[in-house]
Amino acid sequence: MLGPIFNREVLIIPRSQRFFLTRAGYGAILLVLIWTGWQIMIGWRTVYEVGILARFEQILFRALVLTQLLMMLFFAPIAAATSVAHEKDRRTFILMLMTDMADWEIILGKLGSSLLLITVLLAAGLPVLAISLLLGGISPSQLLQIELVTLATGIVGGSVGLIVANWRDRTFQSLALTVLAVVLGLAAIEVVGLIVPFQINNQPVSAFLDPFRVTSMIMESTSSALLLPVTISFIIFALALALILNVSSIFMLRRWNPGRNEPREQREAPKAEELIEVDETVMDAAEYNSRLSDKLAEGFATSTQADDSTGLAVPRRTHRRVTGSQREYRHAWNNPILWREFATRAYGNKPLMIKAAYLVAVAMFASYIFTGVNAQGDAWRVTRAMVPLGILSLLLINAQGVTSLTSERDIGALDLLLVTELTPKQFIYGKLYGVLYNTKEMILAPIILTWIMVAIGRIGSESAVFVTLDYLLFVHFAAMLGIHAAVTYTNSRTAVANSLGTMFFLMIGILFCAYLIILSNREFGRQLLSFLIFLGAGSVALFGSLGSRNPSRALAIVSILTPFWTFYCIISLINGDAAAAFIVSIGIYGFALLAMLVPAVSDFDIALGRTSAIQG
Repeated sequence: MLGPIFNREVLIIPRSQRFFLTRAGYGAILLVLIWTGWQIMIGWRTVYEVGILARFEQILFRALVLTQLLMMLFFAPIAAATSVAHEKDRRTFILMLMTDMADWEIILGKLGSSLLLITVLLAAGLPVLAISLLLGGISPSQLLQIELVTLATGIVGGSVGLIVANWRDRTFQSLALTVLAVVLGLAAIEVVGLIVPFQINNQPVSAFLDPFRVTSMIMESTSSALLLPVTISFIIFALALALILNVSSIFMLRRWNPGRNEPREQREAPKAEELIEVDETVMDAAEYNSRLSDKLAEGFATSTQADDSTGLAVPRRTHRRVTGSQREYRHAWNNPILWREFATRAYGNKPLMIKAAYLVAVAMFASYIFTGVNAQGDAWRVTRAMVPLGILSLLLINAQGVTSLTSERDIGALDLLLVTELTPKQFIYGKLYGVLYNTKEMILAPIILTWIMVAIGRIGSESAVFVTLDYLLFVHFAAMLGIHAAVTYTNSRTAVANSLGTMFFLMIGILFCAYLIILSNREFGRQLLSFLIFLGAGSVALFGSLGSRNPSRALAIVSILTPFWTFYCIISLINGDAAAAFIVSIGIYGFALLAMLVPAVSDFDIALGRTSAIQG
């Protein structure tokens, strides 16, 4: 239906064991969350009132649906961008353009294949969410509309990731710009709601374009209609936007991509026809090329004016011989990897575009904090802005970390580095601090914004110190997690998925646990068992991501303890004990950082497969 690319993915994906484990695990997580919510709100007592069941279902259903929508909005663009960026890094995308496939088959095939697994997960969660119909409070039409809105959001997100990956050449550029495009797109919808003066049904225009607002309006509706006007308007808007993005990708596919991955010297080399197109009535082509080569070797500048001796026009291109005394060579540091990351444009000039887009996002978050009717009196306003900004920064740092290694592996440069005299410490530390240097804007912006709020009295200085030190630790953890995933998984798409997926679930899992804890009114006894099951499942999933390929006792300890101690940190923060949360987080995530860093610098050869390849 969508071409050979999509057909191949349909045949290949169901053959892997990961496909079945992911689908079953997603449904199991939803069931555990439902049980956890039941223990929080009701506990072990018998319920005879129908209204309590309906109220429970409305609260928990809202949390599950919004979490699922957030997952779709994050993973759909990342999956689409990674599918194209991976092909470009391996130099197979240009081979795809040389086949007889039409442009629409390439674009729609990549879009469909990248959304295939995510759509299967969405369908797998539908029977679990359908349990809500038995408890009351949710109608079948609401469930159907929410699923349609989530699917339409995924199609738009995948289209955004696809057009960005077609436009850019590097994996980090594709991933970073995709994440920033999603964030800035949601912010642009809110700006449209402020600019457009008129309202629809006492709601601003942005309420009909924002998927989160649309979902909330569907759940709050009491209408029995199969499709609400807000649902129809959002689906039409989403599909129209996806159509525009995909048509643009199809139209610009061969204008953006041919030759963009070639080295600069190869792109600027003179064409062969410029040397052989001569008038054979004047002299033989071989003689002309011989004379022209002699002139170029002597360092003469050629021009488009006619040559006096031959009467032939030669290309307008200047060739000069540069002697060794005229060229200034740069001297590398003792750590050449660190020198390359710091002193050269290892990632080109295009990362400046990523940093500019990030600073725009920072300006939007800052304007939300310092403006508004209740900007000074709203105690949660700072938290609602700083937490998403911190998560965005950590995701970008993690993306830079994982792609700094996967890109070199895909182009074959990593194999060359392995046969040099570089030590594991030089390579790992060079990559780690190179990642931190190249993402310094993502590191400094939240810290500067935090201390600005200290200066104006919005945050206490003690809390700011704790936040700054914790954030710097999380920055190192995010960068090292990306490098660890790139070292562990030889497939770039798998490495990116595990790295960003681990960061995403750590952050979203923390927020979801905080929501459930606040909802429980600090009564933890009756839901302790369900929390233990939920955190235990998180520990198993964390170990599968961190230590399944290269297991170690340190990584096993990290996987087991990190979810439980993170849970303790959340409880400490809710109880106002910031010092205890700070000390525990420093110990746990500091140990997790060392558990990934020490094997990388000591067992570097084994981790990258050089020793195992020799041994067969």
